[in-house]
Amino acid sequence: MTQEPTPDELARAFGLTEIEPESLTPWATVLPGRSPGDRKVVVKRTADSRERAEAMAAWTTAAERIGVPIVAPLSLARNNPQRVGDEWWVVYPFIDGDRYRGGERDARAAGDLLGRIHAASFSRDITAAMRQYDFPDTSLADVETDLSTLSRILPERLGDQAMPQVRDLGERWWNESLPVLRQADAEAPLPRAALSSDFRATNIVYSAQGVVLIDPDNGGYEPRLFDLAMAVVLFHREADTAPARMFNAEEWFAFYSGYARHITLTDRERQLWPHSLRHMLWEEGTWVLEDTDAAGWADAREHGYLSDLAFATAERYPLPL
Repeated sequence: MTQEPTPDELARAFGLTEIEPESLTPWATVLPGRSPGDRKVVVKRTADSRERAEAMAAWTTAAERIGVPIVAPLSLARNNPQRVGDEWWVVYPFIDGDRYRGGERDARAAGDLLGRIHAASFSRDITAAMRQYDFPDTSLADVETDLSTLSRILPERLGDQAMPQVRDLGERWWNESLPVLRQADAEAPLPRAALSSDFRATNIVYSAQGVVLIDPDNGGYEPRLFDLAMAVVLFHREADTAPARMFNAEEWFAFYSGYARHITLTDRERQLWPHSLRHMLWEEGTWVLEDTDAAGWADAREHGYLSDLAFATAERYPLPL
């Protein structure tokens, strides 16, 4: 296992005056610190290669320049981002503000930010350097293996009612949604956007200037419809100030109304929406159900979200007219 650099090693690498040893989140290493001039910063991992780290930096810097509220690497006397040890790290400004707490107001503001991100236009050299979307190289045996794993996990955590729902999701994804989406994208590529591919409550801050994306580092150039669906599936994951569930109907409509201020989905995208939701419920949702450890399931708030996720269907989240 790769040994993580110490706070002192990171501080020396970036020329920072201070890095505190305690992470701001239990889910990842996000270390607070200060740069020369006493500016508050955070240090975290970015993408896993030079090319991807530089692509993230180019995208977020360009977004900042055109007024899209995404954190971008600070200008330092040292390279930022840079490789420290075996991994790539980046220094961002620390964003003061509140966390997402659920409800229509917070959901609408979050949707507005996602719409602004999807609506932003970038040069081809920036988007071409970002990760491009690939459909999963999945076999029926892989689906059956996942279902077998979930059949051991879910009855223990949620009783016997969840597994039939998840099995139906897997079958519909494999037999309907995945082939429909593959064919549609092959015939005419779905509208793409530069995006974080991890837009959820833990990765945004409600600052005095508005909502800011503070963790863009999983970004890619991908179908915006899939990113919208992923937000529905993952938005309340690991968010200790969020409700213990997925979006309710009011939050979803508020989120989408904020998004629709900036993006009008095409008729074709609207037709593919249920398939896109099933795609993300299977690809991302079942991964979360499999990946969550015992401590996550034991957390009352997270357990509520996971329980709701296990029973979620595409039909629960229609697109408003």
